[in-house]
Amino acid sequence: TTISTILAREYVVRDGRALKPTELGETVTKLMKERFPKIVNVKFTAQVENDLDGVQSGKTDWVQQLHHFYGDFDQTLKTAKEEMKGVKIQLKEDMTDIKCEKCGRPMVIKTGRYGKFLACSGYPECKNTKKYVEYNGAVCPKCGGRVVVKRTKKGRVFYGCSNYPKCDFISWDEPTKELCPKCGKTLLKKRGKHPKYYCVTPGCGYEKQEDE
Repeated sequence: TTISTILAREYVVRDGRALKPTELGETVTKLMKERFPKIVNVKFTAQVENDLDGVQSGKTDWVQQLHHFYGDFDQTLKTAKEEMKGVKIQLKEDMTDIKCEKCGRPMVIKTGRYGKFLACSGYPECKNTKKYVEYNGAVCPKCGGRVVVKRTKKGRVFYGCSNYPKCDFISWDEPTKELCPKCGKTLLKKRGKHPKYYCVTPGCGYEKQEDE
């Protein structure tokens, strides 16, 4: 589906029930508007639907309709390919406090075709890379480890523990740094139309709305 495709390509990320554009997604959208203004125009979709209705009803010949669309599109695509040769999308690189084990320089967060990864800031002299692990700053409510932000194959965010597999903590709702005033345990944040915080402890029952 369209949703699973843009999630897999990291053009968007899930934010509760909503989808939030990433820096990569916004950059690609900008390039699409520059190179394919007709296709990304909202009116284009409406026109295509009208054309397809015409094909379905028999008023329009589908072969003729394809020729009409593809003629302009093919030329636009060829022009874009020619003019964009060598063009690379440069995303913002976030410097980290993680040191490269090969040369000692700080590592930066980069985005590749398979998602984010760590690369040495000394590139091209040092080509060291490693897996990027994203932490949200909270403490695991089960063992005290660090909470890790993870994503399913479809792009849905969930949370686990840095001590996995020794610790099997996992949650769809985000663990926060805030502690429950009732029992002192971690508060989880449930997103949605009416976001709220609630205690991770079964039976505690404490909860509050986000704006309280």
